Amino acid sequence: MLRTAPILNMYFTLDKNMSSASQKVIIVGATGNLGPHLVSAIDSDPHFQVSILCRDASDCSKIPQHIPVHRVKKYDANDANLVEILTGQDVVISAIGAQAILQQKPIIDAAVKAGVKHFVPSEYGHDTRNERAAQLLPPWFFTHKKQIVEYLQSKEAEGLKWTAFVTGPFFETKAVILKQYADHHWSTTTLSTVALAVKNAISAPVEIVNKYVFVESFNVSQNEILSSVESLTKAKWDVRYHDAEEQRQLASEKLSRRDYSGLPTLMGYVTCVDGYGGDYMQYEKSMNDLLSLPRESLDSALKKMIK
Repeated sequence: MLRTAPILNMYFTLDKNMSSASQKVIIVGATGNLGPHLVSAIDSDPHFQVSILCRDASDCSKIPQHIPVHRVKKYDANDANLVEILTGQDVVISAIGAQAILQQKPIIDAAVKAGVKHFVPSEYGHDTRNERAAQLLPPWFFTHKKQIVEYLQSKEAEGLKWTAFVTGPFFETKAVILKQYADHHWSTTTLSTVALAVKNAISAPVEIVNKYVFVESFNVSQNEILSSVESLTKAKWDVRYHDAEEQRQLASEKLSRRDYSGLPTLMGYVTCVDGYGGDYMQYEKSMNDLLSLPRESLDSALKKMIK
């Protein structure tokens, strides 16, 4: 029902406590769903000098030509070239893909050797500390992400700071409507706001160093999104509702056979069903105001996606 929105050029004045000092930032995973938004946000701010790190096998041809691209054969902490590339960088921002999450470990090791000050792991999405959700999904969605944060925690004594972002599912992601839980609320964030939060956080006050940071564009239900879409399109949508528990069981059975086609259903389940961390603002403090994030309109965000 929903399509990916274009990158939004929305930038806001930072909190007066945020540093104005120029920082060198290198982005890993710049060509995925979130990566281009991160590149745009960092590159558009004169307080940052941005560059890209990618493997030789990756297609980085769409990176703007004025941005330096550093290539390595693989991510290896013993690779002198990787350490040299990271030397002089203040911040590493990772948006590496889900199935490659553990490849961040050698990058972290190389960052420590290079004297990098701050690392932002590819944590964006659900609250990966939730054990119930972790049991339903493949390890790279929750368990491996949590392991990376724990690894970063082990490097704090060596001078490497970290910030992990919990954003809920990206708002532009398609979703299955689960019948029993269509009125349950959950947090979600637009890709442009995730990128803005990261940009503002890497020069933000000490309160968000070595912490999980919780942000959201909206706290919504599936039915609220449907209602807004119908209002914007002035049409009644033919919606197919799915029995949540039945769909969860079918998706889990697929997963046990290494059939990953059921993953969107399981992701929707842990998002919408109480107790799986989807509505994380019930138990965590929002950092929206601290990071000077915009007040967003659900109707406006949807309008950009469906026009």
